[in-house]
Amino acid sequence: MLKATDCGRLERNTADNMYYVKSKTESCNLDNCQADNKLNLPALKKLLQRVQKSIHQSPDPVRYQMNSFVIAVGCYVEPLTEIAIQTAEKIGTITADMGDTSCQVPSARDRILNMQSRGTIGKKRKTAKC
Repeated sequence: MLKATDCGRLERNTADNMYYVKSKTESCNLDNCQADNKLNLPALKKLLQRVQKSIHQSPDPVRYQMNSFVIAVGCYVEPLTEIAIQTAEKIGTITADMGDTSCQVPSARDRILNMQSRGTIGKKRKTAKC
């Protein structure tokens, strides 16, 4: 299974041979600081397709991270914003057991459209925090 890692490290889950990051912050750091021309856009597009195919069969923590990934790509990678919105519409509402908290899984479509309406799609952060 996926183990807790240091910030910025990906770890392979041997059960499904996929790479995951531990927290929402780390998943967003992969694409919110680098210029779009430095990102591997075909790989990100392929990951969006993988999320669309497998999100509903994944365990709750992985489902939450996949949803966060769709939000991050849609908000910070301008060339893939429309694909991320389409992916978010296809996956629909995501549910995950958040324990005894009032936390809820955000709607990827609503988050991306909110940033789009503010005109901040593709605006990169200067630094990444862990």
